[in-house]
Amino acid sequence: MEFKLRGTNVIGIEIITDSKSFNVEAIKNFILEKKQLLKGSRFIVCVEDRKLSKNEIIELSLFIQNIDELTFCGFKTNLKENRELCISLGIPCDLSEMEIEKERERAETEEVKFVRKTLRSGDKVTSTGDLVILGDVNPGAEVEAGGNVYVMGSLRGIVKAGIGKSEAEVRALYFEAPRLEICNQERAFDRKESYINFKARVKSGKLKIESLKKGR
Repeated sequence: MEFKLRGTNVIGIEIITDSKSFNVEAIKNFILEKKQLLKGSRFIVCVEDRKLSKNEIIELSLFIQNIDELTFCGFKTNLKENRELCISLGIPCDLSEMEIEKERERAETEEVKFVRKTLRSGDKVTSTGDLVILGDVNPGAEVEAGGNVYVMGSLRGIVKAGIGKSEAEVRALYFEAPRLEICNQERAFDRKESYINFKARVKSGKLKIESLKKGR
C-alpha cells in the first residue's frame, strides 16, 4: 500500500498508511512533497493495522506541527493500543471514527442527526436523539440533543445533551466551551481551561469529566 491522501468532512485531509508502508522518514518526505497541495488544510495521520511506538508518534507530531501550512489534528487508528498511547501523550486520536453508543433508554423512533458543517455564532441545532457535528461548534452557536452530542472538531459553543434523560455524554476533539449541560446538570469552565479528546458524561446521577486537560 502506498501513501494515500483522502479528504474528509471532519479533518480536511488524511494521509493513509498501513503496517507495510509505514515509515516515519518516508511519510515526512511525502508530506513535504505535497506541502503546497495541502496548504491551509487540517491534517490527520491515519495508520491501519500497525502498532506505533512512542517515539514514532512524537516524531511525526512534532514534524507536522512545525509545518506552517498545516494544522495538525492528530492520528486516526483502528488499534486500541495506538489510541491509548496517543491520549497518554496528549495527542488527539481516532475521534473521527467514534462509535455512537446505544443507550438503553433511547426509543427506536429517536433520530441520530448528522450536521456536516461548522456551526457559527447564531446557529442553533437540535435533535431528539444523538447529534453528530462533523465540524466545529464556534462561540455563540448552540447545540441541544435528547441524546448524546459528538463534535468531531472544536467545541467552543453551548451544548445541552441528554435533555429529559438520566444518562448521556458529550465528546469533542477539542473543548474550550464556557459551560455545558448534561441531563440537567450544568458545569461551568474557566476561560483558561482547554481539553483534548474531551469526554463528559452523566452516569448514576453524577457528571464526570473524562479527558486530558491542556493548559494554554
